[in-house]
Amino acid sequence: MENISIKLESAVARQIERDMKEFRYSTKTEFIRDSIRAKLKENDAERAKKNAWKALFAARGIFKGKGKAKTEEEWYKWRMEYGEKLAEELAKKYNLKI
Repeated sequence: MENISIKLESAVARQIERDMKEFRYSTKTEFIRDSIRAKLKENDAERAKKNAWKALFAARGIFKGKGKAKTEEEWYKWRMEYGEKLAEELAKKYNLKI
């Protein structure tokens, strides 16, 4: 384990102490570690979302010039066909198994 020293404003330290009591943390260290873990999870989720949007944006060219469906049946058929193609291309690009 690595030691890290931080300085906090008095107001922040008081808020931590209030939250420690309310949410039953035994030490400030435990509270801060849990807060850091939560923030790291949030960052990972944001990173995954950003990568998913990049993948969708990169895949936009796959469907160019394919025309539009005019009926529900055509739309369903088109969606199934090109949805599978998109899934295959994304799986290949990001080394995923489908």
